[in-house]
Amino acid sequence: MAQRITTAEAQAWVEGTKFTIADVTTGQNAALLTEIEEEVIARVSSAYDTSTWINDTTTPRLVRVAIAKKFVAWAYRRAYSESLGDSDAMYAFLLEANSETIIQGIVDGSIEIPTIPVVVGEPIFYPDDASSAMTPTVDDTSLGPNKFSMGQVF
Repeated sequence: MAQRITTAEAQAWVEGTKFTIADVTTGQNAALLTEIEEEVIARVSSAYDTSTWINDTTTPRLVRVAIAKKFVAWAYRRAYSESLGDSDAMYAFLLEANSETIIQGIVDGSIEIPTIPVVVGEPIFYPDDASSAMTPTVDDTSLGPNKFSMGQVF
């Protein structure tokens, strides 16, 4: 399975002298990344069509940043779970908290992914412009031109 982030994108959030992400496509890293990607994409799919986000070139940069931060936080905790000091644990916590802020902002609409139309907020009810151009049918008599408008006296 193609990953949505690269090893370099994950490594960018790590202090190189303390921790190194060897490869996000193999072993435990691949398994962890797959789980994190599934979670992030599932959450973001309520606001955007994510069906075409299948690898690192098709997934928007902002979503990749959120995935990378969350992945590094969990990889860091996994590697140092028994020897984390307060300052080390705080860095993993801050990375994950920032990732959550990005994800939640995308989902609630306060953060928009540049150049991608938002799915949330579009009307999903009749009548709309398309239904007004259709011919009424026996099954749906609401199709067709409007029957009244604002300011019209009945």
